[in-house]
Amino acid sequence: MSIMIEITDTTVENRSGTSGRTGKAYSMNEQTAWMHKPGQQYPERIKITLEQNQMPYQPGNYNLAPASYRVDRFGGIEVRPILIPRPAEQRVASK
Repeated sequence: MSIMIEITDTTVENRSGTSGRTGKAYSMNEQTAWMHKPGQQYPERIKITLEQNQMPYQPGNYNLAPASYRVDRFGGIEVRPILIPRPAEQRVASK
């Protein structure tokens, strides 16, 4: 069983400002999603950061794509969610 990500609407929130570390302006778009973990009764609310000019994910159930997992510059694991539609037999009814 894997983690399922559920998108319930296409609302995108923009966060922008100036980085305190670099002094450079930034802008990022985020979409709210729900993470369903195996054995957990209730999903957890999460934010998915969208790539620049990326359209929001459509409502539905998704898996994390293998490309979501990367090695960071320190040799640790980094997770940057990239969603792929979940096969019909793995879908869970929305609440």
